Amino acid sequence: MPVNSFDDYPMSWTPDREDLKFPLYYSLADLMERDIKSGKLSANTKLPPQRELADYLDLNLSTITKAYKLCEMRGLIHAVTGKGTFVTPYANVPTSTVEKNTAPGIELAVIHPFYESNEAIRDLTIDILKKPFSEQLFEYSHPLGDRGQILTAARWLQRFGLDADEHNTMIAAGAQNALATILSSLFEAGDRIAVDTYTYPNFISLANLLYLQLVPIENDAWGMCPERLENACVLQKIKGIYMMPAGGNPTNIAFSDARKKEIARIIKERNLIAVEDDNYAALLEKPYSPLALDAPEHCIYVSGLSKPLCPGLRIAYLYLPDKYVNPMEQGIFSQNLKISSLNMEIAAEIIRSGLAWKIIQKKRNAAIARNEIYSSCFPESSLRKESYYQWLELPDNLSGRLCEAELSCRGVSVFGAERFTVGNQGKTNAVRIATCSAKNEEQLRKGLEILLNFIRQQEDREPLFIV
Repeated sequence: MPVNSFDDYPMSWTPDREDLKFPLYYSLADLMERDIKSGKLSANTKLPPQRELADYLDLNLSTITKAYKLCEMRGLIHAVTGKGTFVTPYANVPTSTVEKNTAPGIELAVIHPFYESNEAIRDLTIDILKKPFSEQLFEYSHPLGDRGQILTAARWLQRFGLDADEHNTMIAAGAQNALATILSSLFEAGDRIAVDTYTYPNFISLANLLYLQLVPIENDAWGMCPERLENACVLQKIKGIYMMPAGGNPTNIAFSDARKKEIARIIKERNLIAVEDDNYAALLEKPYSPLALDAPEHCIYVSGLSKPLCPGLRIAYLYLPDKYVNPMEQGIFSQNLKISSLNMEIAAEIIRSGLAWKIIQKKRNAAIARNEIYSSCFPESSLRKESYYQWLELPDNLSGRLCEAELSCRGVSVFGAERFTVGNQGKTNAVRIATCSAKNEEQLRKGLEILLNFIRQQEDREPLFIV
């Protein structure tokens, strides 16, 4: 039994000693994860000091230390120097942006990237299947793509100025599959990766699944702050960096050319594994210059086709530094065994035939028209005209999570800032609005008006919280 009495001593977490099994540190970490994900331990809760918890449970301090370390690796808790250990803000908040909600309403949360071109893609697919030997597309041959498909992928990447060829170009089953392969092939549990304060939530989910630690780096108007990244590299032994320099999801912040060079310099000096995720670069009217051009020996460039062309194909093209080619080939083969030959051929033929550029122009025009409607409702909000989504800052007394919940009751879905937040640096009074996803422009305008009216109703009220 503990030497000290805890009957009248306040502790934020008091696990039951009887619930522990061997190994004790692992069991204790599982109990903490259960209580965090159930909401019993809420976001930002300060955990008991390790020595006090060891005394309370009558365990060695090293057991508690190992349990805390394991939970930190799982992305559940984080330590703040001089202040203690806290539950991470997003640990018990949904981070996925794929919802199973089938209730009727106005969709402004999940990104549905304009499906009007799917008929043309269907007709192209029918033509492919009518060609001689098309039945070979259903075989196990060419698990990572045939030479023609890889060369087409390389030509796609060359459009961005990359020195892509058949040897450093790879095809993945979508950008998410590419990211999963990169993280599982080039990183190990416990490694630290620098990310934007507000980050693509499915990347957060992947990192949590693989027990990788995400370190938030603040942004300014020109992108990720170099001095913050430099400090993190010195203090936290950063191994990699994940970026969306063409325009971050969810904030749409794009790196300036000068900022790309500054970040690239740090990547090279610190020998970081850099991942440049640019699903939206093809949609930009102004040609995009990748950060990878300034750090080609360190940066993996991921160009997904879901947003600019067709989400159902699940195809992404990767430009790889030579040193990453072999582990990435092994990783993709191990995870997928085979990328769909039919999907790879459809994607390649969309590009070869010139249909890709027609689709991109049509989607770009549609996005611009939708975002003009958004701008008419929120004229003071920053706007990225070609983007499929916008980042709306809310009044200080209104959290994104509350806005998301309240709008859902009004038949409108949005995603609150909490789904995108890494660490405890970012403010939560914001929502991401998928302007592309309403069924039509009239429905978009109606949804935005419901959102605007709700915000106006909250501006003069006392702060509200969801617990």
